[in-house]
Amino acid sequence: ASAAAGAFASTGQRCTATSRAIVHEDVVEAFVEGVKGKAAEYRPGPGMDERYNVGPIVDAGQFETVMKYIAIGKEEARLVTGGHVVSEGDCANGKFVAPTLFADVPRDARIAQEEIFGPVLSVITVSSLEEALEVANSVEYGLSSSLYTRDVNRVFRYMSEIETGITHINSATVGGEAHVPFGGVKSTGVGAREMGKTAIEFFTEVKSCYVDYTGTLRTGHSY
Repeated sequence: ASAAAGAFASTGQRCTATSRAIVHEDVVEAFVEGVKGKAAEYRPGPGMDERYNVGPIVDAGQFETVMKYIAIGKEEARLVTGGHVVSEGDCANGKFVAPTLFADVPRDARIAQEEIFGPVLSVITVSSLEEALEVANSVEYGLSSSLYTRDVNRVFRYMSEIETGITHINSATVGGEAHVPFGGVKSTGVGAREMGKTAIEFFTEVKSCYVDYTGTLRTGHSY
């Protein structure tokens, strides 16, 4: 449910949206079927209409980008559900994409390595926590991630080794608190963190000013 919400609820158009699900081989089949069932509950349509819960792609250019990656994904992996434009009824006058789920995604696939920024979730199968961490850290981005486990040792190992600025345990990759620093690492990290106490640094440019009020040549430093 959280993976589907993270991937589809905001049409995948938020920086912390869930774009990859790295799942252990023992549960991946059940996971894929579960997300497929949840995807059916997300209905594309106008955002102001409460009957719908997946809004349009922000503009025509991004719509073309999302559809390009879906076409690439169909060549790289197995399409489970979605993967098409929704243009009937209330969706006739917008850029709407059905919630899309890919399975059997290779770790080096473009849909697993590049940012799509649409309602597309790629499922990558692994056989261990070690492999999961390796796959998770194999991308150039590092904003938000989440881990689902009941094993507290795995929780702390994951928090230590995952290369993301934000980490959730047993909750979706989206969401946060205003008093907690927000930001990423690697190609996602630019400057200081937003929100929390560090927000002052994020929105501030420091300027050093030297004022000599003596009217005489300063001799403390060479020129």
